[in-house]
Amino acid sequence: MKRFSLFHNLALVMIAVTIGSCAQGNKEKERKPLTFSQPPIPVLLTSGSDILGYRILHYWDLFPFKDSLCIQQENFAEQAFTGFVNLLQEDPHVTARDAIERMMTTAGTAADDPVVRKKILLKFFSLSEYFFYHPNSPYRNDDHFQAVLESMVASPLLDTVEKQRPVYLLEMIMKNRVGEMARDIRFVRAVRNFPNTDDPASPETLYNLKSDYILVFFINLGCNACRQAADEILASELLTEMVQQKRLVILTIYPDKDLEGWQKYLPTLPSGWIHGYDPEGELRNGRSYDLKAIPSLYLLDGSKRVLVKDALSVSQIEDTIRQEAHFL
Repeated sequence: MKRFSLFHNLALVMIAVTIGSCAQGNKEKERKPLTFSQPPIPVLLTSGSDILGYRILHYWDLFPFKDSLCIQQENFAEQAFTGFVNLLQEDPHVTARDAIERMMTTAGTAADDPVVRKKILLKFFSLSEYFFYHPNSPYRNDDHFQAVLESMVASPLLDTVEKQRPVYLLEMIMKNRVGEMARDIRFVRAVRNFPNTDDPASPETLYNLKSDYILVFFINLGCNACRQAADEILASELLTEMVQQKRLVILTIYPDKDLEGWQKYLPTLPSGWIHGYDPEGELRNGRSYDLKAIPSLYLLDGSKRVLVKDALSVSQIEDTIRQEAHFL
């Protein structure tokens, strides 16, 4: 659905950029490059899950957080962090959170110089935001990023101004968490004179929709990724069958201001879906949903509980429905 290849290209560019420069004279330039390896696995650990948990929890034990070169040496921190997030893909949540908290705590306390400590902490915050929050990242994970943000907010190294972005991002990722009730959405539906709209003075609400599942699909005009996501939904036999059986409602929401442009765009969308726009700008203001990128897909159950937040793919939505409805 989303252009993960773009993310990987950006990651390569990010890794290719030299971070900072050594300013400690010729002796600094002559230093040997840093190396990083993971600690050995204790011989008493034999089960795969115990070994995985140990590797994740102790991943950063031998990382040279005390040395400013750890963020100055080209690609060094980036490559280590990439290995970490790949390992987290296999991890139970509790171990991952503990490992992330340990990483951030050590990043902000290991070096003797407080200026260096702050730079290292900010570097690891930047990497975390890029991998755990970037809209095109296949590693996007609110739970992981929450642990990072809470560490940043609690850090004594940062002043009030420096904490503003972590505080804001923490507020955003706490919206519409998986397992919680989704925020209601007021929308005006294109229905009676499709593609024209009903009276904006009489909006409907997400909570008034009745179905076993609701797929909320935030769209924008001229959005190639939105078109691709719509095509993938239409190509899904499972989702198509559930729409036909009236067990799944697909609601597209246009959150921006160009009402005339939206009306012209509507005929390109499936007429069997519900299409609405936000007449009050609630979504544009970010008060109810974190729309850092569009398209964005949210799967809800019949009670409007969030099952998938900002889905990574249409297949993730299919897999979640199959897990929820075991007979499918």
